[in-house]
Amino acid sequence: MEWSRVKIEMLGAGAPESPSLGVTMPGLDATAEEMHGLFLENLPHLDDVRAGHDRIFSDVAAPVEMSKSLAREIQPLEELLREFGGSRSDHRIVVPLPSALSDGLIVEKFASDEGDIVRLIAPERFGGVLRKFEMPEGRRLTGASWEEGVLSLTMD
Repeated sequence: MEWSRVKIEMLGAGAPESPSLGVTMPGLDATAEEMHGLFLENLPHLDDVRAGHDRIFSDVAAPVEMSKSLAREIQPLEELLREFGGSRSDHRIVVPLPSALSDGLIVEKFASDEGDIVRLIAPERFGGVLRKFEMPEGRRLTGASWEEGVLSLTMD
């Protein structure tokens, strides 16, 4: 049970136009587990404690974190489209994000029995967008593209 990143095809006149935020890690998509790992990374005097901690953390906390992550703030697709002025056809979802920085845009999916759950992370100069939404029942996310401030998601 993991999120998998979807490659975003950049369309239009060249590569990303927006300046980079200059932030390499961690991003808006970092989990508590990843942040915790970065914190514990440079504490050599705690190797034994770290090994025990990692074992307990992975056995107990990882499944709980995944469950909480899925249950937290998943919106229906129609609500997301209303919020951003997007639209949907039989095989495509269009989400306008005019102020998003395309070089930091992340789309991830999680496969469930009812259909994919999509996580959208779109950094902006002063904040950003972090949304999770459900694909239509039984539908799977098959691709993503970005052109002139518009994210297009294709589905089967």
